[in-house]
Amino acid sequence: MQVRSIDPKQAAKVASIMALVSVLMLTYPLATAAYVFSVALPHKHYMVLLTVPFFYAVATYFLVGMGCMLYNFAARATGGVRVNVG
Repeated sequence: MQVRSIDPKQAAKVASIMALVSVLMLTYPLATAAYVFSVALPHKHYMVLLTVPFFYAVATYFLVGMGCMLYNFAARATGGVRVNVG
């Protein structure tokens, strides 16, 4: 079996959703704990913690898409990656 191309949009979509979910699971509890246990910090610092996962997902979308396009370009020249299954 030989992988000759990867659909950049599909791979980027899946990777960005996975990144969003994983970063949300880490960031929101931290932001909530920081908000509950700290009274000295302004509210805008907490809003940064709540918006970071969405920027991370967008960056992941574009970087994975570019990586897939780079692989597709290299696979055209080299024939892709050969995987033995079975």
